[in-house]
Amino acid sequence: MKKLIYPFYLICFFFIPAGCDFLDEEPESFINSATFYKTESDAVAATNALYEYLTVGTEGIFDRGFGGIFFNDYWVFKDILSDNCTETIVSQEYRTLNEFTFTAENERIELYWQDLYKTINASNVVIDRVPLIDMNEMRRDHLTAEAHFIRAMMYFEAVRLFGDVPLILKETVDLDDAIVARSAKDNVYEAIVGDLEWARDHLSSTYRVGSGRPTPMACTALLAKVYLEMGEHELSANQAEIVITSNEYRLFDDFADLFKLENANSGEIIFAVNYSGTLSQGFKPNQYHVRLLPPNLHKDGEGPENAFGWEVPTAKLYNSYDALDRRREVTFITSFTYSDNSTVTFDPHISKFWDRENEPLGNNTDQDVVYLRLADIMLIYAEALNEVNNGPTAIAYQMINDIRKRARFNGTVEQAILPDLAGLDYQQFKDAILQERQWEFVMEGQRYHDLVRMGKLVEAVNTSGKLNVNPQPFHNLLPIPQRERDLNPKLSQNDDY
Repeated sequence: MKKLIYPFYLICFFFIPAGCDFLDEEPESFINSATFYKTESDAVAATNALYEYLTVGTEGIFDRGFGGIFFNDYWVFKDILSDNCTETIVSQEYRTLNEFTFTAENERIELYWQDLYKTINASNVVIDRVPLIDMNEMRRDHLTAEAHFIRAMMYFEAVRLFGDVPLILKETVDLDDAIVARSAKDNVYEAIVGDLEWARDHLSSTYRVGSGRPTPMACTALLAKVYLEMGEHELSANQAEIVITSNEYRLFDDFADLFKLENANSGEIIFAVNYSGTLSQGFKPNQYHVRLLPPNLHKDGEGPENAFGWEVPTAKLYNSYDALDRRREVTFITSFTYSDNSTVTFDPHISKFWDRENEPLGNNTDQDVVYLRLADIMLIYAEALNEVNNGPTAIAYQMINDIRKRARFNGTVEQAILPDLAGLDYQQFKDAILQERQWEFVMEGQRYHDLVRMGKLVEAVNTSGKLNVNPQPFHNLLPIPQRERDLNPKLSQNDDY
């Protein structure tokens, strides 16, 4: 039989953690999903499979995309496409992203787009089919709500990176479902808000609670973030206030505690993509250590064993911290001491995710990717209040000053650094928020979007000290992958690509 060529997001069913070849597949080889989704066990399996797409991907670490959404590119893209980090890997696909010379043919962008839509279609399958199963209504709604939350995350990622994108809210079952034009970003945001509100109202407080799964308050927190990106500042502030005043979360007293493995899914962590094995079994490594820790440190069974140091902080980022800021000490490593008391020093590398006590060799890690945490929502609240009131309020100051207060704590005492902010006008406070977010969220998927939202991307990259960079205003969006446009003639391109 003649093989058919399908767009990437056409027909693949996700009730098990396995993928299919979207580009060259015998039609009869597709799983007939009508034979599944009949029992509660099917519904649970289908929903659990969504998390494979967030972590290691459908084919594990050896697939063409090299892992799922949060395996590496989510947090790598946002810092190399900014003033935070420089890329050292030999791969031209990453190097051109770092230098802002990438085109619509960039494979990393293409694979990320594909992963987004694979996960969206997997979510659509759950949303469409699980409600048809005869099972406990509360559990059925909860499983569907998990899928709504995950679909909202994927579309939020897509709309922030690409602007207008295809809005597909039903399971893709034939070619016509896949060949669609881009929807206006306002419509995409409307769908995101709808998904999050539905999820918030249907997630159970007793069934499959937390531990890498969304909660109602995670939906509210993400709504605060979504509304901020939409420019709906009053709505953003309202949602952030709900999270903060709920008292469900608290800042860790010590910034160093944020990334200790025993603190996963606790304290200020509202939602994290789970690599610790809570949700599923098997080899589920995160790439933080491999990509970020310094290379060539392993000696006599000590130090990082499988690290390459591909993404390194700019000198400007490192030097922007007060020398006593706890976040600088935790975020970066500049030396390593072996048990024989010999010490090596080197340029700063990012080490905030390395729990040296629990993972001393720094190999593939169980460290979760924290997607939402209280400090983020506090700074969102402060930023939104500043916009609503055309200047900072007392509560806005409290939000940023509480975070600065934690940064003063060195693990033992509070130091005389980073004084509380006061007396700032609208623009000064906005600039202070942007700076505080940079110090707080290195390699947490934030910096690119913060710079774009505040209109600072070109300026920040040009003054970062990075070499051979060429940022332009059109880089506020990434290009629609050319290969996808070749497959789907209805896809238009972003300007200047």
